Amino acid sequence: MALTAIPWQAAGAGGLVPKRRSSRAAGFAGTLSRLDLLAILTSAAARDVRGETTLASKPSFGRIDGKVALVTGGANGLGRAISTRLAEAGSLGLIVDRPAALAVFAPPADWLTFAADVRREADVHAAIARAVAHFGTLDIVVANAGVVPVWEETSAVDLAEWDETFAVNVRGVMATIKHAVPALKGHGGSIIALGSLNSWRAHPQQSAYTASKHAVLGIVRAAALDLGRFNIRVNAVGPGPVATDALLERMSRRASLGGPTVSEALRGHAEQTALRRMVTVDEVANTVLFLAGDLSSALTGLLIPIDAGLP
Repeated sequence: MALTAIPWQAAGAGGLVPKRRSSRAAGFAGTLSRLDLLAILTSAAARDVRGETTLASKPSFGRIDGKVALVTGGANGLGRAISTRLAEAGSLGLIVDRPAALAVFAPPADWLTFAADVRREADVHAAIARAVAHFGTLDIVVANAGVVPVWEETSAVDLAEWDETFAVNVRGVMATIKHAVPALKGHGGSIIALGSLNSWRAHPQQSAYTASKHAVLGIVRAAALDLGRFNIRVNAVGPGPVATDALLERMSRRASLGGPTVSEALRGHAEQTALRRMVTVDEVANTVLFLAGDLSSALTGLLIPIDAGLP
């Protein structure tokens, strides 16, 4: 059976659109055969538009072997779980944290530590420069460093503490993303910020924390639009209550002031979820690993809730 020729005409900027015929008797001058069309559709440019040249090979499930990561606040709590999980999945990297946290922390094999304060832009720049100088590249950046201020009524908000919260949770995230861009720009990569369920909802007595985590989501969405053309993906994770040492300490403090006991508070959090349990640090770390690797290669500008099904 003969191949049917398809008429095409230029559409500007190198594009092609089907050519309209003025009558049924129009000839086939300037037409393309199906073989010509196949050649166009399988060209490198067409494959790139369809995303087929983004990945050099099929992704390995759960593996990021040889990738270089940087994790801020990576020596304790969620950050420690994240850096450990990335290392278990095959990555190398740099853990950035305060000197006091690093003093009692043993990094994973093939990982370095760097003492820094994310409130200081020069420290963040130096940390990223150290990673690139040692490993020769950077592929994954996790902006995890954050603080949770004391809970207080809106009328009693301490604005000095408000500024401190934003210095770490917002300025620190922005500085980390800003200075990571030059290191990722040539080959692409993944940036993951630590948001919260408070990135899209609120709780009483948490004005400063809620506002700072809303800001993180705004940064992620804007940066994703700015950096997508460089194949840099920017996403966030939004953990619900996780029984970290920091959360248990806050619950204990509230109990000492006449609030529910720690066990009552934990049970209350669990009963609010669809799964009737709280999220674990490993589940947060696994989601960060997913966003760091090629299995999430089409995802950017998103916040993934990790909350065991909060309504």
